[in-house]
Amino acid sequence: MASLHIPDEKAREDAIDQRLVASFQRGNSHALTELYRRHGRRVESVARNVVGPNDELEDIVQDVFIELHRSLHRFRGDARFTTWLHRVTVNVALQYLRKGKRKGWLRWLGLDQAPAAAAPRATSLDRQIEARETVRALYQALDAVAEKKRIAFTLYELEGMSLEDIAATVGTSVNTVKSRLHHARREIFEQLEKDGLLPSHILQVVK
Repeated sequence: MASLHIPDEKAREDAIDQRLVASFQRGNSHALTELYRRHGRRVESVARNVVGPNDELEDIVQDVFIELHRSLHRFRGDARFTTWLHRVTVNVALQYLRKGKRKGWLRWLGLDQAPAAAAPRATSLDRQIEARETVRALYQALDAVAEKKRIAFTLYELEGMSLEDIAATVGTSVNTVKSRLHHARREIFEQLEKDGLLPSHILQVVK
């Protein structure tokens, strides 16, 4: 029965965002501060998954909200505010990568912390080294995925967005998102299988 309230909660949150946007468009600068409070962590999460953890992540988040300050007056509510915000975040993060400030790679379900998780105290030094080598190979596989496919993978696998929301965020069709996601998964798993990190039969379950 509780699940029946989820759409209502989503609609309520959307309505709050809409009111804050309208307030900002009427000249209330504090409304942007409230939007930052509501969505700053999600913006940071999306940006981190696009560019990888780094010392300049806070700058990227700030750039997203600077861009919001510049362009929020153009938002007309044709899409959910969060969809529009994700689009801005992805664009700012990609601009960061294209400027060559950092070679991008994705975290895949927290793999930046995997060495510690994969090598508990009881394991030997050899197992710890093996875990680190595995994570390094995973990073390399993620880094090789083309930009559009990587974004589809990031938003679906890491951010938990629906195919429909991803399509709205990047401005394409659901079928195109499905295709990009399928190819991203296949490329990642094929590289891992080539590196000897996955058995070949795993590829048969990549949909």
